[in-house]
Order: sequence, then structure tokens, then C-alpha cells
Amino acid sequence: MHDAKTLARLSGATPPACDALACQLGRPDRVAAAWIEGNPLQPGWLASLDAPAPRLLCWSGSLADEPFATHPANWMRPGRAALDALVHEAAPALEAQARTLCLRPHHRHVLSDAQGCLRFLTDHAGLPVQVALSPADMITPDMLRDLPEHLERLFTSLGPRAAVVLLQDLGPAVDDDLLTPVPLGQGVLPAKLVRDLIRQHVPAETPLVLQPQDLAAQTAWLQG
Repeated sequence: MHDAKTLARLSGATPPACDALACQLGRPDRVAAAWIEGNPLQPGWLASLDAPAPRLLCWSGSLADEPFATHPANWMRPGRAALDALVHEAAPALEAQARTLCLRPHHRHVLSDAQGCLRFLTDHAGLPVQVALSPADMITPDMLRDLPEHLERLFTSLGPRAAVVLLQDLGPAVDDDLLTPVPLGQGVLPAKLVRDLIRQHVPAETPLVLQPQDLAAQTAWLQG
């Protein structure tokens, strides 16, 4: 996942209408997803269909004023209703442009766990909407003591259904409920288990998306 403005500056191209691009390693012309930053459930959020990718990737969103503040309504009817409204409003334009909206879960957002993601996909079957698997975003500090079990549950449930898999490691907590995302190999994720779970549950054609830092070390971590 590379910063879109940096890629444009290096290539001499016009900056694309997104914040980051997930490009195939060694093939920057092959783009798996365009990342749109911000909270899609807050007024003023916009995703441009001019982004150079068939898949627009964004958070599933929060009803809180701050992007990662806790808001209990996210996991109740108001949160799902707001996300459902966003999807149904965006669907006609997405379909007309042959694009999909891929939602990235987070444990503080509307889509926060595997079962919620699967219910969402079932409820919106036939619409141009997908879900990403992002284990580091779905793990809380109190889950670390049973981390292998939580990872197995996430990959078993969402691995076969996810449109992309966003791979980050888990660094120290920045507060009581948020861990720091770091590149693979710089945190506490068990490498062999993650590799095994990817091989067992993630289709070979599903893109694996890494942070742009230390790519050689991260790919070595993935390859074992």
C-alpha cells in the first residue's frame, strides 16, 4: 500500500483521486485497490470513482466524531443502518462504473468482527460491496493472551470471503484498547501460524496487502 501522492511524484503522473494505492509488488501498473482515508459515515466524506482501481477500499466507518473513538451505537442498529444506507446510496454509481466498495473492519467500527462481516455480506449479496480481512485492526489488547485462537477464527471465517487481506503486525498498545500497527515481523504475530492460515484459508488469487515499509523483510517473513 503506497502513498498515492508519492507514487505520482516518482512517476511524474497526476496524483490520483485517492490516498493510497495497493500495487502488485514490482508492478506499480497493476493496482488491486485504491485506499480512501476518512470516516465514510460522517458528513463530507467522498470517494471518487476516478480512482485508478476497480476496488475502492475504505473503513466500515463509525458514528463517533473521532475516527477511532468508542461509540456503542456502532455495534447496534444505528451503526448498521448508517452503513447500509451508504452502500445502497453508492451502489448505482459503483455498478455504472464497474467498481466495488471494499470495507475494512476495525474493532471500534461498524464492522468489527468476523460474524458481523459475514452477516453484512449475506445481507448485501448482489450489491457491489466487499469486505477486507484485516486481522491487526480486529484484535484488541485483551485478545492477545488467546491470539492464536482469535487469528484462527478470523482466517477460517473471513479468509475465503475477503476481497483482500491487509497484513500488519501488532505493536504495543497506545491506550487501553488500541494496538499500534507495525510492519510484519516487528510485532507479536506468530509468523508460522499466519503463513499456515493464509495457505489454508485464503484463495491464491486474493491480494495480500502490506505496509510500504521494509517490504523485503515483510515478504521474507511471509515466505518463511
